[in-house]
Order: sequence, then structure tokens, then C-alpha cells
Amino acid sequence: MVAGLVLACACSRSAADHEELGDRAYAAGEFRNALAEYQLGLKAHPGSADLSAKAGAAALHTGEYALAAAQYVALGQTDRSRAAEAADGLERVVRAALAANERNAAATALQGLRAVSPSRPLGKYTRLAALDAAERGDTAAALALLPSAVAAAGSGRTADSLLFVYGMAAVRAHACSTAVPAFESVIRRQREPAIAEGAREGLGLCALIEGQRLLAAGKPADAEDWFRRASAPGSPPDVVRGAFLGLGDVKLAQGDIPDALENYQQAIAGGTPGDTIAQRAHEKINAVGKADAPSTTPPKSP
Repeated sequence: MVAGLVLACACSRSAADHEELGDRAYAAGEFRNALAEYQLGLKAHPGSADLSAKAGAAALHTGEYALAAAQYVALGQTDRSRAAEAADGLERVVRAALAANERNAAATALQGLRAVSPSRPLGKYTRLAALDAAERGDTAAALALLPSAVAAAGSGRTADSLLFVYGMAAVRAHACSTAVPAFESVIRRQREPAIAEGAREGLGLCALIEGQRLLAAGKPADAEDWFRRASAPGSPPDVVRGAFLGLGDVKLAQGDIPDALENYQQAIAGGTPGDTIAQRAHEKINAVGKADAPSTTPPKSP
């Protein structure tokens, strides 16, 4: 027990010594040396909010923006009473990283800012945070941030580009009621041909997802309209083929065998031998054929 107390005191003194040496180096403008001392202090005394704050400031001066962001996040998480201080530091990191064209570090700092102070307005950094969330696959964050980013866009083309990203995030969340109006708005304005083309593809994909959802819910009549929208010009080829597969299921559910078979054949067309859609279409055609085939079993004698 005594040995443990001695060790604890030694570690405490070591951290204090490193902090003092770091403070001297920082005051002299020797930020790299200061950072090294603060990091040694953190090794001796992990979880020190003061050392995290000082390490973050020193790392910011040396251009180590990802490290600075990590230290400010540690400050905010270690001492919640200093969350505003941590958020201020993270905003400084974002500005410096963007000025140095280090987008990844800026995005990391923005993630930290949202973790430390979720209610803090991101202002002009909303667009970067929204795009970063979309790229990371954080659908909930992207859907929450993108509307503000669209509203703050500096041009119609930028707004449409962000609106397209918003639509695709909604598709990933299976929220077609949100995605469809976003895509339709981009298509209607036609500000950027490439974005409009992507919106048509997104609209087709969302229509296919919605049709499949309705069909699985036992609503073939409602699903039919969505499948037809998915098969419209501009949809990706595999989406069109998937739509024909769905239309075949709709017609089969309605008892229209010839139309069902025709749609299954359309689903096969344009595919590669053995691909998933073609394989499923063949299976459905074979199942319909077996159901229609006359029985070869002789009737039982009464």
C-alpha cells in the first residue's frame, strides 16, 4: 500500500513537472516542445482536463489538427463544465484545418464539436459537417444537417447538389416519402445535368424500394404504380429490371398470368447469365409453368 502511494506521488510530480516544462516552452513560442511535454504529462496523468486543453492549443500551433481535435474532445468529455471551452477550441481547429486545405482534419474536428456540444450552431460549417456525415454513412446525422446546409447554400447548383445528397441519404434510410420530393425538385429545376441525372437514378431506386415494400405488405395494386415509376427512362438498368420483376409479381397476384410472364421476361432481358434478377425471374417463370402444367397423376378410382 505504501509503495502504491509512493508511486502515485511520483506520477503526480512527474505530470506536474511536464506541465511546468510545457508551459515554459509554450510561453517561449516553442510549441512543438510544449506539445511533447504535455503529452508526457498526459501519459503520467491520463484524464487531466488542463493538460488536454494545453495539448490541444499546442497541437493547433504546430499544425497537428487531428491531434488538436482529439485533445479538445478529451477536454469536453473529461470536464463537462468546460464543454464551451472545448467547443471554442474545436472551432479554431476547423478554421485552421480548412485554411490549410486539410478537409479530413476539419471534418474530424466538426464531429468532435457535435459530440462535445450537440446544440451549438455550426453556421457556415454545416455543409462540411453534413457532407462528412453522408460520406461516413451516418444517415441520421446527414438527414438532420442537410436541410440547413441546403438553405444556406450560396448558389442554386450547390443547393441542388446538397439536395441530391439529402435524397440519397433518405433512400438509405428507406424514407422514400422524404427522398422523392427532393429528387423531383432537382429534376424539375435542371440546374446541373449530371446532378439531375443522378436524381433520376435515385428516384428510380427509391420507387423500386417503395414498390417492394408495398408488395411485401400485401398491397400489389399500390405497388404497381411505384414499379412503373421505377421502370421509367433515367432509372439504372438493374433498377428497371428489378421493377419488371416486381410488376410480374403484381400481375401474378392479380391473376394475370400472361402479363406476369411477359414482365418476368423483361426482367431477364439485358442481364448477365445467372445474375440475381435473372435467376429469380427464371425461378418465377418455372414456378408459374409448373402451376399451369396439367397433372400427370391419374385420378384415383372412386
